[in-house]
Amino acid sequence: MYGLEDEVVDPQAQSKTFVKALNQSGFFVRTVAVPGAGHYWLSDSLEEAGSYTGAVAPKLVRFLREKL
Repeated sequence: MYGLEDEVVDPQAQSKTFVKALNQSGFFVRTVAVPGAGHYWLSDSLEEAGSYTGAVAPKLVRFLREKL
């Protein structure tokens, strides 16, 4: 998961390169690009209306249930 408005990490240079390396190593990877989110947004409250964390949490829970 990464924010599309990240001002610290370039998704192309780091996130997408990391995903490619994991795939080449045989790991299943699912990415979630979060529109409008900056670098560190996971501290948003789950209960806050419109929070990035609240929007992504169901996808994360579904992924963990399927893969663990």
